[in-house]
Amino acid sequence: MPRWENGFQTSEEIQRYKRYAVIREAARIMSRQGFHNTSLDEVAKVLGISKGTLYNYVKDKQEILFECHTIALDLGGYATIVANKVGGPGIDRLRLLLRCYIIWMYGQAGVGGVTFDVNALRADDRAAVIERRDAMDANLVSMLEESIADKSVRPCDAKVAVYGIMSAVNGISTWFSPEGRLTVEEVADQLLDLLTLSLATRPENLAPYPPIPAYPTLEAPLGFFNRSSPVVAGRSDKAADRKARPSTARAKPAGPPKRKRATTVGG
Repeated sequence: MPRWENGFQTSEEIQRYKRYAVIREAARIMSRQGFHNTSLDEVAKVLGISKGTLYNYVKDKQEILFECHTIALDLGGYATIVANKVGGPGIDRLRLLLRCYIIWMYGQAGVGGVTFDVNALRADDRAAVIERRDAMDANLVSMLEESIADKSVRPCDAKVAVYGIMSAVNGISTWFSPEGRLTVEEVADQLLDLLTLSLATRPENLAPYPPIPAYPTLEAPLGFFNRSSPVVAGRSDKAADRKARPSTARAKPAGPPKRKRATTVGG
């Protein structure tokens, strides 16, 4: 892996990046087969490594699931940074935030098909994820309330609107396929029009989307790569991680897990 050797300066950086790559590819496998239907043996086989090597990066499937939620939450926080940096009326920032999130989650990150199942997490991991999801909810509600205040969005119950929007965004995992008829960008654009045009007071004045920043990596401010605790034997110290983990993003509203349906539409 030339990039791993050339792009990073320390063995810890290389280890973290390799661990992230393993988790991301495992998430893609689990998205296709379902979390409970996927074994670590299958993950190792698809990755072309031994199960023993896989244990250098993750302890078990539960750790993979937790890290997928962490990546999703980090992406939500990064999308918020991007939207606020661009600025503009609240509705434009909301649409850009959601577009970044959808494209990253269901595109290169590949974790969208796994993170709908919060109840499959271990109890302590579930509590940490729900805390961060609640923070993301609050951020989205605040952004929508700002949109109502600046009159770019018609008066509505901001919490109901946020839960409705995020339920639809999270539902993408039940039917979208990267190999399907539509690209993830086309899916994002069509879904966001359906979800937000009815909220906008002047839909004809919505700003065109700016270019979506590249998917965050070690060089970008993705929280997964910015933890202070060292990775030992392929694992990070979860207690230290949670202290270092920002509480500014939420991937999904709490609720019962959705059963994953077979992909027939293909996006």
